[in-house]
Amino acid sequence: MSYQLGYLDVLKALFLPLDPLGILLLAGVFLGIPFLTIWGLKAAGEWRRRWWLLPMTVVFLLILPLASWPQAGSGWRLTDEGLKLKAWPVSTTLDLKGTRAALVESSSPWRPVRRTNGYGTPGLCTGWCKLANGKKAVVFRHLRPRRMVVLESEGRYYVLAHPGVEELYSALLTRGVKQGAL
Repeated sequence: MSYQLGYLDVLKALFLPLDPLGILLLAGVFLGIPFLTIWGLKAAGEWRRRWWLLPMTVVFLLILPLASWPQAGSGWRLTDEGLKLKAWPVSTTLDLKGTRAALVESSSPWRPVRRTNGYGTPGLCTGWCKLANGKKAVVFRHLRPRRMVVLESEGRYYVLAHPGVEELYSALLTRGVKQGAL
């Protein structure tokens, strides 16, 4: 059993869930930068000598989505050794014997409120986050679902949130993870 993202899932997370302000900002970057480059060169009278800046700007904007490449493969996989979690920059395996789990609503005090190290777009958040209750946790959140699984293992907290996270919670309970409030 696993939930891992492919590169196309990571790119879709740039736009989903739909955030009008985020889409306007992205459109502004991808359309505004070439326009400003052309306008600036013409206004300075440097168009003939520095025309090469426009193709370089376009190439930069085309390469920019490759920054999401390290996120491909993010997610979790349930194996015989435990729960393997990849939430860049964190990659770890949790031993299920000493782990406690709780299924909570996304509006609970266990929700991430500030990312301190990692990757974030409107539909994907990975890495270390500060939670509403003041604790620090490794977070993997994809597409902002209604429920989250909170895990505590060896004094560290982990928050997993994605569509269908309830199935993971059930699978963890059948593997011997202790159910309870954290």
